[in-house]
Amino acid sequence: MSQWFEGHVLANDVQLHYYRTGGAAKPPVLLLHGFTDAGLCWTSVARGLEADYDVVMLDARGHGRSGAAVNGFSTKLLVSDVATAIQALQLEPVALLGHSMGAHTAAHVTKQHPELVRLVMLEDPPWRGFVAEPLSQEEENGLKQWEAGMRELHKQPLPERIEDAADFNPRWSTEDVSTWAEAQGQFRVEVFSQGLYQVSRDWQVIVPQMERPGLLITGDPARGAIVTSDVAQQALDTWPCGKLVHIEEAGHSIRRDQYEAFITAVRQFLKEN
Repeated sequence: MSQWFEGHVLANDVQLHYYRTGGAAKPPVLLLHGFTDAGLCWTSVARGLEADYDVVMLDARGHGRSGAAVNGFSTKLLVSDVATAIQALQLEPVALLGHSMGAHTAAHVTKQHPELVRLVMLEDPPWRGFVAEPLSQEEENGLKQWEAGMRELHKQPLPERIEDAADFNPRWSTEDVSTWAEAQGQFRVEVFSQGLYQVSRDWQVIVPQMERPGLLITGDPARGAIVTSDVAQQALDTWPCGKLVHIEEAGHSIRRDQYEAFITAVRQFLKEN
């Protein structure tokens, strides 16, 4: 990591922070993290790719070291932020790899800006088996509980967050635990009030329009993964360029639970496309 460098890109009046492994002559890969994470949560993956790729880890607005989401936090803004970053850093056409919220964003970028994207890889995107509809009361309550939990997490010193995360996620590497714990402290809790989860249920419309090679990486719902086998099959039925890799014994954070299987699948897909 000592050879990596960092910088900022201005997008929609927000300073977006990024880390980059360097090597402009190498094919670019842009990593988009999940909700409450940060760019450095991809550190282990970046290490696994940097020998052959120019890897960029972007902090989403309101996350990591990027600026606050003062003008909103919507899919439209997240997609515009990423498109702006791709162009400003001269990454096009780029390979996109996103997790959860980042996967959702990557799918929309691929659909809306195919000229910027070479291929897309989605780690357990928030794709569920129902059409767009308002949040249920149970879901609203769940988000409120999550927000309250994040506020409590902010009160913990970093060493305590690291210790708790290690106890709760015994299969994660020390590096994954520490970068996750750091990101939780950087996350701006006010993002919860800005509407992301009201607009993240339209995958059935988006998938057929993603005209780029794609890899859907799924885990086990019994361990907390979101994408079920039925949803994965529905997606692939309408995604002519899409492929599926299912990784056993992995929850929502597939790369953290089963790193070797994850990085092998990613490297193979990049090599083939």
